Amino acid sequence: MMLASWNMATPTATVLPMAAAAVAGAGACAAAAAYVSVAPRCAFWGPVVHRGDPGGQPRFALTFDDGPSPESTPAVLDTLAELGAKATFFVIGRNAQRNPQIVRRMYDQGHVVANHSFDHSHFGAMRRRGYWEQQVRTTDDLIRQIIGLKPALFRPPMGIRTWHVTRAAARNGHTLITWTRRGLDGVRTTPQRIVDRLAMTTRAGDILILHDGIEPNVRRDPSATVAAVGPLIRTLRDRGLEPASIAELTGVRAYEGIKGSHL
Repeated sequence: MMLASWNMATPTATVLPMAAAAVAGAGACAAAAAYVSVAPRCAFWGPVVHRGDPGGQPRFALTFDDGPSPESTPAVLDTLAELGAKATFFVIGRNAQRNPQIVRRMYDQGHVVANHSFDHSHFGAMRRRGYWEQQVRTTDDLIRQIIGLKPALFRPPMGIRTWHVTRAAARNGHTLITWTRRGLDGVRTTPQRIVDRLAMTTRAGDILILHDGIEPNVRRDPSATVAAVGPLIRTLRDRGLEPASIAELTGVRAYEGIKGSHL
């Protein structure tokens, strides 16, 4: 008995391009999902503020994430006070709980204290709105206990936004703040690299992000950031750019129930 032969050429020629197209399509979808979630200016999931008016006063906003940390934040505050510069601190709730006196000092020195979640989980982007409601509200309540005001600015950990993150922030009256330029100081670096990265590229209206603090359960040396703050501000002032808080730069309110961009 003769068995019918099966030509494998045709199925293979058909299947391989289809598989390649599927892989390419999946890669494109993944890239698009990553872009809308991490690109600082992308408003796919909801409105974000990533810069101020470039045609306004020649100012920039200096923002700090992940504090307060006793190893570094007081030194940053010392430098800001010495230079008469204002900044915005996006604090992690767990760090604020451990160091309330530093949060109070931020506010007393005229800086804006803002919300950066309670735990700063690297896996939070996979959580749903209930988790983010708790992260935002718990940190809001803690900051209000320390300074007497509820913050109205929120920056998600690592800037990652999802539908659940943006809805939780909006339901709690927060404006989402990202950034224009990064100092890339969350990894090992030097003060000179930080200054070189930001000093000559920053323009009026830009929001700069540095890291004064250390995430819970993370080991990092923030000394490069501490050392870079003074030279960075001085260089930008030499270029005619003055540091301002997020509220001053963008006009958004910093705290619930308080009108005016000076806070």
